[in-house]
Amino acid sequence: MERRITIVGDSLGQWSDGFGLKSKLPSEFKVTDISVAGYTTEDWLQNKNRMNEIPTDLWIIELGTNDAMVYGTNGFESRTKELISFLESAQTSRILVTAIPLTNMVSIQETIRTNNQILRNLKDTKPNVDYVEIESIFETYSGSLPLYPVSDPIHPNQIGYELMGEAYRKKILGI
Repeated sequence: MERRITIVGDSLGQWSDGFGLKSKLPSEFKVTDISVAGYTTEDWLQNKNRMNEIPTDLWIIELGTNDAMVYGTNGFESRTKELISFLESAQTSRILVTAIPLTNMVSIQETIRTNNQILRNLKDTKPNVDYVEIESIFETYSGSLPLYPVSDPIHPNQIGYELMGEAYRKKILGI
């Protein structure tokens, strides 16, 4: 039985080739990544019909970095809830939101931390919503190589994308 996953995100999703999930998951999983660099929750709300065209059993929502830069914490919770409500009303599917990495851009780290807590709290009020904890994985990483290239404080290197992909894989498979 095919299990369909759709990733709705920003450049972290787009540039990571869907966090490598097509090769990390068993063959019964069909992964579609519609992430768009630069997109915020507002952009996805304006393009929500694009999401509704894709039959999906599990949505992975990987958004927040651009929201932190553009809006701060202003309206993040209401936009995210609106996006989730749309997905819930359009299809019967589960939704994973992402507590995203704080990045190496110090000016948005506290905003991301606040927005991530909003995402974590959604699990208590939305029965079809769970979250993937990427923030703490990055914060507790103790490897010898950095997770971000010196030239880009926002987008992780391959090691960072691998950590994200593994976290999604484990959550999806219940490991």
